[in-house]
Amino acid sequence: MAVVFVCYGAYQGTFRAAGKALASDFAPRELRAGGIGWYNFLVGLTQLIASVIAGLLLDHLGHQAVFIYGAVFAVVGIVALLILVPADSSISERFE
Repeated sequence: MAVVFVCYGAYQGTFRAAGKALASDFAPRELRAGGIGWYNFLVGLTQLIASVIAGLLLDHLGHQAVFIYGAVFAVVGIVALLILVPADSSISERFE
């Protein structure tokens, strides 16, 4: 169980920090705190909606439906990331 907690902590530490860094890169310098706040708000809201949908799917269709739901939206997220996030690593230079 300790290994699971360590892996989960590494995941949270890596991906939460990367998301906040991405949000701050896209926000102008004077609006960075607000950009990070909106990012956290939207992440929390979408997690709530996803959890409610997953719970309804589990209650009505079973655990296979929840897995398929998660897999489909993981693919949608990957495609959206590839389309919406520019490959240029100098994003922050545009706002400085």
